[in-house]
Amino acid sequence: MWWRFCSLLAWFPLQEAFLTNHTETVTVEEGQTLILKCVVSQGKTTSLQWLAPSGFTIFLNEHPALKNPKYQLLHHSTHQLSISVLNVTLQDEGMYKCLHYSNSVRTKEVKVIVLATPSIPTLEASVIRTQDGKEHVTLKCSTVRSKPPPQITWIIGNDIELTGETHHEFETNGKKCNSSSVLRVHRHSRNSTVDCVIRHKGLQGGKLVAPFRFEDLVAVMEDSSITESDKEEKERPTEDPALATEASLQYVGVMRRKNGILLLTLVSFLIFILFIIVQLFIMKLRKAHVVWKRENEISEHTLESYKSRSNNEETSSQEKKCQGFHSKSYMNYITQLYSEAKTKRKENAQNSKLKEEPTHIPETIV
Repeated sequence: MWWRFCSLLAWFPLQEAFLTNHTETVTVEEGQTLILKCVVSQGKTTSLQWLAPSGFTIFLNEHPALKNPKYQLLHHSTHQLSISVLNVTLQDEGMYKCLHYSNSVRTKEVKVIVLATPSIPTLEASVIRTQDGKEHVTLKCSTVRSKPPPQITWIIGNDIELTGETHHEFETNGKKCNSSSVLRVHRHSRNSTVDCVIRHKGLQGGKLVAPFRFEDLVAVMEDSSITESDKEEKERPTEDPALATEASLQYVGVMRRKNGILLLTLVSFLIFILFIIVQLFIMKLRKAHVVWKRENEISEHTLESYKSRSNNEETSSQEKKCQGFHSKSYMNYITQLYSEAKTKRKENAQNSKLKEEPTHIPETIV
């Protein structure tokens, strides 16, 4: 932190004494390594400092100020400070400054331009028919994410180079762009060829090529013309398979693909109908199960109530039987006591009569 503070202190009071020696321009491709060298003459030197385009200090002498691993120290001495920037992106583009502190402050500026090489081009072909029955072929060559915009040309027959209708569309950040070029061909032969050529600064003199052969398009054109003009002849089987044209073979392949798609659609529809039937059957089974379960619960409840009622009736009958038995035994006991008492009375009466007779006899005898 102290060297950053010192750099800020040295910036403001000596701002008027800054002297720009010269400005360099360095071009680097995206993803490569940028090397920045600051070399001063053999004189009195206090310190050297590299500043990023944002104005922040990268290195003050050998001390790093930004904690970013992409900034590396390559060499430091009293007269040289070299650093590297790894994996350069478009955000690293801008003006870098090297400050040389001595009796006065001198500045070395390095303008860094980052190039983004275009992608491999893609080529599209289409046949367009006008109202008067004429046909022409439209070729479109496209490439994306390049900086600056590339140069797109067309080479016909390896000798004629033309420029088509080129269009550049920049991305939201305004740095990279997507480019395309359109070429319309009104006359061509079966063996003609066209090449789309991409040239760019990031290719270092090289180029990207996307070739196109018109013979690849003739079969499609013949197929389309046969489809519109003579459908009945196409449905007839050929007498000699060896004489089948490439267009007819393509038609057979297209028909097979259509039949396959139709069969796949039909099978999918049948599977869907079967799934609906299975779901309805499952729902019906669930309803039947609920009804059966409800009836089973009702029958069990009725059986339990019947059992409880029968048990209550048996208990009441047993209680009645017990009460009748007790009443009968009680009456028998009373009857027995009454008969025993009656028997004792008779016996006592007989005994009393026997006792009275002997006493009376002696008196009569006297």
